[in-house]
Amino acid sequence: MRELGREMAAGALREARERCAQDREFTLNGRRWHQLAGVVGSEYNTSTGLFAEWLPYEGAKSMLEMGCGCGVAAVTAAAAGCTEVVAVDINPHAVASARLNAERHGVADRVHCVQSDLFTEVDPQATFDLVFWNSPFIDHDVPRAEGDYFADHFFDPGYRLHDRFLSELPKRLTDQGRAFLGFSAAMGELDEVAAMARRHGLELRPFRSESFTVPHEEMGAAEVFRRAADEQGRVAIDLSLMELVR
Repeated sequence: MRELGREMAAGALREARERCAQDREFTLNGRRWHQLAGVVGSEYNTSTGLFAEWLPYEGAKSMLEMGCGCGVAAVTAAAAGCTEVVAVDINPHAVASARLNAERHGVADRVHCVQSDLFTEVDPQATFDLVFWNSPFIDHDVPRAEGDYFADHFFDPGYRLHDRFLSELPKRLTDQGRAFLGFSAAMGELDEVAAMARRHGLELRPFRSESFTVPHEEMGAAEVFRRAADEQGRVAIDLSLMELVR
């Protein structure tokens, strides 16, 4: 378990519970987005914005965004030419947000929003040219109340969700289908997820990544930030789009 990721996610979760408790709007990738109360979005969507821009939509007719949140990648895919897009989230407020954003950006006829625990409510016969999940890559658990979906955005205890996702993914891809996982090697356990992927017949490969550094004192007073810093006192963070290859 990476202490850095755990500490960063715990702080982000505290802030999200305060900042995302009411309806909001935010701008990302040149578009305005609805964010209903109970959904993590706005300033926490930096990685989603990058990944949505990096995904290879060309030639893809069908696309699934797992854990869609506000539906940024799903709407982007539809706007890029995907004619059959499914946006899935266990959080009903996220599903409603994604639906509003599909309507807002004129792609509601192409984006089907579904409340689902991973693939459970997705048409069992459906396969996709493109699957994307900006996954909750922190292997840790935190207390949560009934109906509190905020922790699901950051944490996957024991990587149980990842294991379930990876076990079903191969049969959810078309013959030429491609799958991508949003991750961070600085904060998550990439080697553990890669080993899990291999057990399900998949190879986890880097597709595109962006890194930046932050002064450790700006991240907080926790000792873990100081320990993670380099000689210049800065902590390196990556946002990595990983491809799952059969």
